[in-house]
Amino acid sequence: MFRKGILIIAYQYIGNMTVEIKENINLSDFSVFKIGGPARFFVVVKSEDDLSEVLNLAKDKKLPIFILGSGSNILVSDKGFDGLVIKMDLQDLRIEDKKVYSSSGVSMARVVNESIKAGLGGFEWGIGIPGTIGGSVRGNAGCFGNEMKDVVDTVWAINTKDFQKSIFTNTECDFHYRDSYFKHSSSFVIVSAVLTLPPGDLWASRKKILEYTTHRSETQDIGTKSAGCIFKNIPWEDVKNKQVVLKEFIDLQQFLNRSTLPASYLIDQAGLKNKKIGKVYVSPKHANYIINERGGTAEEVRMLIALIKERVHTKYNIFLEEEIQLVGF
Repeated sequence: MFRKGILIIAYQYIGNMTVEIKENINLSDFSVFKIGGPARFFVVVKSEDDLSEVLNLAKDKKLPIFILGSGSNILVSDKGFDGLVIKMDLQDLRIEDKKVYSSSGVSMARVVNESIKAGLGGFEWGIGIPGTIGGSVRGNAGCFGNEMKDVVDTVWAINTKDFQKSIFTNTECDFHYRDSYFKHSSSFVIVSAVLTLPPGDLWASRKKILEYTTHRSETQDIGTKSAGCIFKNIPWEDVKNKQVVLKEFIDLQQFLNRSTLPASYLIDQAGLKNKKIGKVYVSPKHANYIINERGGTAEEVRMLIALIKERVHTKYNIFLEEEIQLVGF
């Protein structure tokens, strides 16, 4: 638990704002992993104006901030977060012509469903992403061979220093595999994005969505206490001594037609499916998932992550990089 005192100042500061800043809120309740300690301060924002005011407050009181979306793809420390957690609940969504205008808090699933209703296609794969638009843009989320960089037109973000709103083109977002400019800059908070999608066919889109959701349910641990993929797949260009590795491990040649080497395969081949530490374990279904059985801790997850990285490196001389975001460590 964190000390009290600043909250009263915060209430005085925000005056007639409609937001409520709470203390000592358990972040495990907002994490798909169901792991993590308390946030010293916690606020839900529903408008850009409220976000600007809250950011101003955090700057004035020198509070570290963490932007929370759907709670997927994060691991929160058992000690929690000693700062202000801002839960993004901006939900505006409209579609005009081939453009989708979405606030950052809108779920990927909602954008997918609304876009196909509007006669647009090319984004059905987004049904496989459990997060929000904001988080998906930040991490250049993707699946089934597609990424956010393929559909993002522009991104609007608020500067945490002067609270001004800026627009970023696709190029300025500097998208790379599971990466973007926003992952490396604490100066901007994504508030909305504009997607450009091609015309689609409603029934063809629904068929694709069914195929994608069926595949996910058959191959991934949907509905479990998991953060999704723990590690990034490995781009082939990042594999050191690629030809030596391929010669020694002939089985890896089956993935040469892909842009990345699946981390799940390496973890599986390292014999780590079902590996358990405390109350968390590697999924027997998808080796890039760690499942919180019941009452697992962030420390246990960190220990299991370290073991996986060590075993894979020992076997393949390949370093795995975490895809999940660590919060409060």
